[in-house]
Amino acid sequence: MKELTGKGVSNGIAIGKLWFFKNSLLDIPDYEVDDVEAELKRYHDGMALAKKQLGEIYDNACRRVTKDESVIFKTHIMILEDSKFVQSVETMIKKRVNAESAVFEAAKKLANMFKQLDDEYFRARCNDIIDASHILMMILQKKNEGVGNVSDDEPVIVAATDLFPSDTISFREDQLLGFVTNDGSQNSHTSILARTMGIPSVIQIHEPLAGYSGMTAIIDGHLGKLIVDPDINTLALYQAKRERFMNQQQRLKNQIGLPSITKTKQYVRLSAEIGRLEDIAKAKANDAEGIGLYRSEMLFMSRESCPGEDEQYETYSTLLRAFGQQGVCVCTLNGGSGKGMDYIDLPHEKNPALGFKGIRISLENPDVLRTQFRALFRASVHGKLSILLPMISSMEEIDYVKREIESVKQDFALKKIDFSDDVKLGVLVETPAAAIISDEICKQVDFVTVGTDNLTQYTLAMDKDNQKLADFYRPYHPAVRRLIKLTIDNAHKNNKKVAISGQLACDTAATVHLLTYRADELIMIPSNLLKIKAIVRETNQTDINNILNLYKNNRYLW
Repeated sequence: MKELTGKGVSNGIAIGKLWFFKNSLLDIPDYEVDDVEAELKRYHDGMALAKKQLGEIYDNACRRVTKDESVIFKTHIMILEDSKFVQSVETMIKKRVNAESAVFEAAKKLANMFKQLDDEYFRARCNDIIDASHILMMILQKKNEGVGNVSDDEPVIVAATDLFPSDTISFREDQLLGFVTNDGSQNSHTSILARTMGIPSVIQIHEPLAGYSGMTAIIDGHLGKLIVDPDINTLALYQAKRERFMNQQQRLKNQIGLPSITKTKQYVRLSAEIGRLEDIAKAKANDAEGIGLYRSEMLFMSRESCPGEDEQYETYSTLLRAFGQQGVCVCTLNGGSGKGMDYIDLPHEKNPALGFKGIRISLENPDVLRTQFRALFRASVHGKLSILLPMISSMEEIDYVKREIESVKQDFALKKIDFSDDVKLGVLVETPAAAIISDEICKQVDFVTVGTDNLTQYTLAMDKDNQKLADFYRPYHPAVRRLIKLTIDNAHKNNKKVAISGQLACDTAATVHLLTYRADELIMIPSNLLKIKAIVRETNQTDINNILNLYKNNRYLW
């Protein structure tokens, strides 16, 4: 028996035979062509076939997952059609480079641009660029890798150096038990698809997997483990563990449609935090009561120019139509250095977390802020919209924003452009300054949301991403707890609602504490919604009293 540790990206237990899948990405021919025009024609013919094949993959994906999650394969087509990508390929072919090699080099160049970005989500898009080009390269070589055709009749655990989204979606469901790879990232579309399809998956196993092909294996998606050739006792242990996991998943599914209300009749709204339109389906599948936080910076990142009013309008309208009167809260641009927004004059900073970010960017770039407000108010007619302002630390910032909003509304009224006059304005409390003056803030806005991740790092003066501080970083520190409670109390004194977002909202150990504080809403990534709902529905007066007694005895740790 051998136990290998990686990183779990899709929960669950898979038990079965390991089958190694090899793609031919590394076998790209490289030679000098004689007839440049013929090679250009071969490239363009290949492009047409690749786009057709990607359309077929998209249709297949729509049968397996939702259209929102299948849209990645539409994006693959856009990658191949990108003018800079096409120009790069054609330039190399004109220098007598063969089409396959030209496509490969152009894709690597584009992917490397994404690798330079600080944001993990956009770094993970490298795989999508390579996947789109890989399909084109295989067509140019007239190769069919047999994706989705596992050699054995029985279902298997698919092992690979890495898997592209097109590989992942192409395996037949009845053949597939789980995925395990050497490479990959949690935010890759391969990992996202695995989670959507409920396939246990582990990535970043730092040992060649081909030698284990044909052997019995176990995937533990929660612990990020691959166990090869398990002994009888380990096999029995994981068979029982798999049964318990499946029962637990069914219990969570049973929460769908039930109200998020405690046994003491306390209601708390459970909404989703998302950053992409593809996440709408996940939010709905996990019974989200609307979108509590849409991170609009994702629209602005990794592009050559600022998204225009019409593009933003389409995105916000799609969100609002999807959730209607359940509501969507859009956080205004919350970018910063290292976010791939070179079209905005952002300084290089040693500590971006304490620098030019959030509302500070919008105040220095009023045209960007005004365009976003125009798009938001145009979209407001399609549902119930709220706007959230990030990194607020003074009342003057709120006053400025309110003047900008009023200016947009007056302009729309003059030009007879439809908009809703019932758009709520809120503040994201993520600095100690905002928490301390939350009594004043709540007099000027309609609601507040506590961003617990930033509030914790700014209160403790600790970078949340610094691994050397992991033992000192305490999200449950009494100072953080007091600032959260102060904000909630000040909001309620002013008859305003307060939401909690960040890791604390997802943490099952904190749920009863936040209920005791009387938080009105918990905002979290979609995959945690049903788990938190189960805890909310099980909470009784005894649970609340136990928390109150902890506070009474000055025992602050959650």
